[in-house]
Formats: sequence, structure tokens, C-alpha cells
Amino acid sequence: MEAQRRLLIVDSSRVARAALVKHLSAEYELREESDGESAWQTLVLDPSIVAVVAAINLGKCDGYALLQRLRKNRLHRLSDLPFFLLISESEPAANRAAAKERGVSDFIVRGMSGEEISRRIGRLVNWEINSTLTPLALDLPSSQFSKQTAMCRKLCEEIGRHASPADQDAAPRDPGMTYSAVTLAFGLTQEAMLVQRFGQAAVDDLGLRVARLIQSKTNGRDLMAHVRGSDYLIASPGTSLATAQAFAQRVCRALGEQAVRIGKERLHVSVSAGLASLPADSGRSAAQLMELALQRLTQARSTPGNLVVSCDPAADDPFAKLGDWLGAAAADQRLAQAGLDMLPLMRLLETEFALGLPLEHMENQFREHLAAGTPRMHCANLTNGTS
Repeated sequence: MEAQRRLLIVDSSRVARAALVKHLSAEYELREESDGESAWQTLVLDPSIVAVVAAINLGKCDGYALLQRLRKNRLHRLSDLPFFLLISESEPAANRAAAKERGVSDFIVRGMSGEEISRRIGRLVNWEINSTLTPLALDLPSSQFSKQTAMCRKLCEEIGRHASPADQDAAPRDPGMTYSAVTLAFGLTQEAMLVQRFGQAAVDDLGLRVARLIQSKTNGRDLMAHVRGSDYLIASPGTSLATAQAFAQRVCRALGEQAVRIGKERLHVSVSAGLASLPADSGRSAAQLMELALQRLTQARSTPGNLVVSCDPAADDPFAKLGDWLGAAAADQRLAQAGLDMLPLMRLLETEFALGLPLEHMENQFREHLAAGTPRMHCANLTNGTS
């Protein structure tokens, strides 16, 4: 019997957790936590969890802090995890938009029917690749997507409606309150090889199958256009880069793990993606965002082991970031927060290898630096053993 997939429910209310368990227990195996810190440790230690349903107000580490840890983690299974935020029916639209900007995948409204909750979670969790990538029926229309020019016009209208010129021309100080938009380009990684081996018509057919599968995982507000061959564009006004990147990573890995049929052959194919977004790529028009996404798709295809490109790789280099922190006014606080984020992993290492790490002392030091902003201890002091 196939094992059930596992969801993590995080809510300080036992009654709220029980209501979700009632709706979801038939379809998923469930784990429950009452605070964000315990939820984080559970996520680090349990790789079988496929999604998180969490409230905002939690003890020790609130829902947004938990989400931030996930989206900034360098482990793909954590950074890409679907995150569903529990909200009330009266939650203002501005709050929902800000939550999307932080990387929330979708919302579960308290009091929502069990059927609707299962549908929303299933849209991002269920990936029946073998069945949905079967050859297309002959009577299906081959063109069901927008024209690229129409998509550009619509995206331009959305950006103009929500973003001021200052938002488009300069990096925002508070991205949580700034309008966001994403363009995502995707296509078969080995397209040139597949065309040479099977012909353009077969590759176009496979690209269309992939596009229809991906379209079924998007929401009704997203626009999709066919560019050429297996290349497609998605424009998603109001979606954050974190949410789109997690979606793209999940798409690329899910498709790459399955064999598909081309003609009489079965083989593994992979999909690459490039993303451009506001406010990350500020100062660009809708057309320029779309072109940048396509350029990054080309870059993703030529970068082994990196199927999704969303920015200049040098700008995402963690070692370069650490170098920038040295001497910066907020270096202590950033490093202290990084240390706290790493504690669950260090606890796991201590459990497995008995390294003798002073975990309690380390945690206290990190928290003291965050709370007081005390100056960093100089290397000379560490070398000489002085305090």
C-alpha cells in the first residue's frame, strides 16, 4: 500500500488543528505543532513533509518568520515547500497581498469547506506526471494560450495600475508593501538535442503537454503565452519572486523525475526556467521583464545542475554576501540570525556525531547580539583567548 503524504499543521489553537485534521486526515498523514520553533525543527528533521499549513500568530517564531526561514533556506526541499497561510474570512486584501509577497503559496480561510481545502492543497501537492503527460488527443485545439503581445499589454496594464513610477525605477525599502509581478519562462532543457533526434513537431507536442500540465497548477489570474518551440511564458501579477521560484523549482524537479514517451521511445527529459520580477528587477517595462525571463531560461539551459535562474548568479553568491557584511553596521545582527537559523541543523549534527558543541551557550550569544546589537568580538581577542 502506498504511504500517505505528510502535511504539517501549525497553529497555537488545538481546536483549529483538530478542524483541519478532520478535513485532511483521509487524504494525508498529518503532523501537528503549536509553535513556529517546534515546526521549524520538525521540517528540518522530517523530509517526508510535502506542505505546511500555518497560522500567523504562533509562539516563539510566528508564521511569517517560519516562512522566511523556509524561503531563504538553501535546501530546495525546504525553500520550495508549499506554504498555506491560515487566515480569517475578513482578512484585508492588502494583508493578503503582503503575505503573497513574502512567499505564501495560497490561503486557507478558517471555516472553509473540507473539499475546498483539499482542492487548494492538492493543486500544489499532487503531481501525477505519468498520466498528465500522455499524448494529446487529436481533437484538442493546439493553441489555447495568449499571444505574447497580448500578455505584454495585460502585464503592462497591471503594473501601471498598481505600481507607481518610483516603485518601478528604484529598489523598494519595504518590499512587503510594494507591488510585485513575476514573468516565468520555461522550456525543455535538451530542446536542441530533441529536435535533432525526433523532429520539431514531436518537440512542439511535448512542449504543449508540459505547458498544459503547468497551466493546471497555476491560478486563474496568471497568463500563459507560447513563444516558440517548447518555450512558454507565464505572467503572474501580484506574485512574489519567492513564491514563483518555489513553484518553478517544484515543476522542474517533478518533471525531471519522470519518464515520458516521445514516439515509440520512453526517456527522461528535464525542464528549465528563467524568472524576472518586480521589485527585484526594477526599472524594467513589462516587455523587458519578459525578455529578461527568456534570457535567464537560456542561461538555465546552459548551467548544469541549476534548472532555475532568477537573478545574476554573482548576486546570489552567499560568500559574496558574507564579504559584504564584514565591517557593515548590521553585520552582527545578520550573522547572529544566521546562527539561530542553523541551530536545528547543529542540534542534528550533535545528536549524530556527539561533537560536544556548546549549543545552549551559542544560542544565548546569538540572541544577545540580536537583542542588544553588541559589537563583534575582534579576531585578536579570539586568538589570544581574551574576552
